[in-house]
Amino acid sequence: MHELENFASALLQAGETTINNLILTHYRELNMTNEELIVFLQYKRSLDRGIDFPDAEAVANVMGTTTADVYTQLDNLLKKDLLLIESKADETGKLRDRYDFSPLYQKLAALPDTLSGVHTTTAAVSAPDSKSAREDVFNKIEVEFGRPLSPTELQTIARWFDEDHFKPELILIALREAVLNQAYSLRYIDRILLSWRQKNLTSAGQVEKELSQRRTKQATPPTQSTPKGPSIPLFKVSEPPAQS
Repeated sequence: MHELENFASALLQAGETTINNLILTHYRELNMTNEELIVFLQYKRSLDRGIDFPDAEAVANVMGTTTADVYTQLDNLLKKDLLLIESKADETGKLRDRYDFSPLYQKLAALPDTLSGVHTTTAAVSAPDSKSAREDVFNKIEVEFGRPLSPTELQTIARWFDEDHFKPELILIALREAVLNQAYSLRYIDRILLSWRQKNLTSAGQVEKELSQRRTKQATPPTQSTPKGPSIPLFKVSEPPAQS
């Protein structure tokens, strides 16, 4: 009985590492090997515990491999643009390195049908163009926002493609409108896209026409009617006005 209680206590103290099933399902499509996936999982375990730069030797001991092999897998992840190593100042102002796997989530979100998990023959044929267009959307949003997108934001954008079926060109136009209004928010972009859907605007041409008409209407000043003054009686100067 005491052993079970001790084991339960150990489980609670060890904590948990949450892995999204999309990663486990699609990691091969990200060009990750099994070894790279295991290294990612080990580093995520440490990152989730607040360790920004886990020790490679400790990871190697857990995996039963060498430190050199761990560094090799990390280097592969860097070359595949699935990992970043950033330097940030701590509370004392000293620069410290940290691992950032945001690029992995970004590439995952850019995969066609990652949310639905459906891969039909038609989708496979059009995948290269679709993937390129999706990546372009993610990249341009990051550039305009001036920062990396969070995993939640990446999932939101992926839903625009996979659940709402918004076209990439419509998302980019909505992004442009948001930037023009200095609204750097996915929620703002989402409202724009939904408003176009409610108006049954499904193509870039329809949207641009709608925007052009709206801007023309806003630029045209409203017609003002000339106010009528009091009625003034007319009479000849040579004749005095009639006496009442």
